[in-house]
Amino acid sequence: MPESRGKHLTREDRDAVECGIRGGDSARRIAESIGVSASTVTREAKANRSVKEKKRAPGANLAIRCKGYKGCQARGTACKACASELTACKGCKARNCIDSCPDFRRAMCPETESWPYVCPQGCPRKAYCGYPKCSYGAADADAAYRSRLSSSRAGIGVTEEELAAMAALVAPLVRHGQSFEAIWATHGGELPVGVRSAYNYQEAGILGAADIELPRKVRMRKRKGSGKGKGKAGGRGRVDREGREYADFQALPLADLARVVQGDSVVGYEHNRQDLLSLHIVACAFQLYLPKEHGSAAATVACLDAIERSMGSREAFESVLGVLLVDRGVEFDDWAGMERSCLDPGQERCRVFYCDPMETDQKPQAERNHEQLRRILPKGRSDFDALSAWDVAECTSNVNSYPSAGRGGKCPFELLGGLLPQALLDDLGIERVAPDDVVLRPSLVAHAVVQ
Repeated sequence: MPESRGKHLTREDRDAVECGIRGGDSARRIAESIGVSASTVTREAKANRSVKEKKRAPGANLAIRCKGYKGCQARGTACKACASELTACKGCKARNCIDSCPDFRRAMCPETESWPYVCPQGCPRKAYCGYPKCSYGAADADAAYRSRLSSSRAGIGVTEEELAAMAALVAPLVRHGQSFEAIWATHGGELPVGVRSAYNYQEAGILGAADIELPRKVRMRKRKGSGKGKGKAGGRGRVDREGREYADFQALPLADLARVVQGDSVVGYEHNRQDLLSLHIVACAFQLYLPKEHGSAAATVACLDAIERSMGSREAFESVLGVLLVDRGVEFDDWAGMERSCLDPGQERCRVFYCDPMETDQKPQAERNHEQLRRILPKGRSDFDALSAWDVAECTSNVNSYPSAGRGGKCPFELLGGLLPQALLDDLGIERVAPDDVVLRPSLVAHAVVQ
């Protein structure tokens, strides 16, 4: 039963109403059994009863079902397509005027217009009665209630002006590759509805944004298997990773685990000579992308050397990139070179650890963050050899300026908190982009992407 005044009836309450009506109980007696007022029971019985119309016999004059049948004088007005004034609408047999007459009101049996609002049991006129048959069943009543409850909350809950203003703000940002979550993180206070309602409006086609423009609604096709025996001729030598396995990484103190940087590579076409080194600083979700020679361990070491020089000291490098977790790609084979400082010979600047084979989910943050870069550089359509260092910096700037609902509506730049020196960002050409200017579309580097 309802827990307090104003609560809706439950299915169990409706079962009690059905049993009471069948047993001939009064509305007050039923109401006392479920703890509500008698008016609640009478309204429930009338609002959610099942009303079944009598079948239409061929050629029957259905106008007699209207309350105003006897006094109706309408001629040629019940049907919009009819202009005849020779025959009264109620006597017309060409079409059923009750389907189109604006004045039609269904005549109901007087027995069903008062409690219990259903056809009386054992009615002697049941066999030839022309009135609708009324009954009450708990299952049908509950379904009718829930349908009405849902429809009453459906529709557009904003004015035309508010909807137009919202579309004018949201649609251009969506075309730049921003998700609704990111837009609402920046402009939530200016918009009249929440993210869930925005998706409903978009599905209804009234927000000016197509499914193809929403990154979360467009999924990549299932990856094809790489097959066997496709390795490079001659293969590659075995890399001794003792003491640098994933189990060794997990055994690190919690403070070291919290400052891990996940390394990966992002590739373009198979024939491209250039790819991107990806370094994801998990603590602040900041992403560094640096162009390098494809599949080259020496190029990876050179990128880390360049970062150390820009940061100015081995200690500064170690404070940010002191723990690296990478996969087993050939570009990360030279762990000794990656760990060795270029400013302090003989000193280590970081420690390198490797994920287990075929377990890229052991560095999920880096893998997931590539989704944003792939909106700019789609897989299978991007020529990485056409990317300049400035292009890569532009991509990095937009990715790190993109707000995320999962980060409290903040972008990585806001979470960085001075962790990376400004000199490094300046050397790499990375700068924060205003929220409304963030573009996560191939148009950002259109010369490198097949449109």
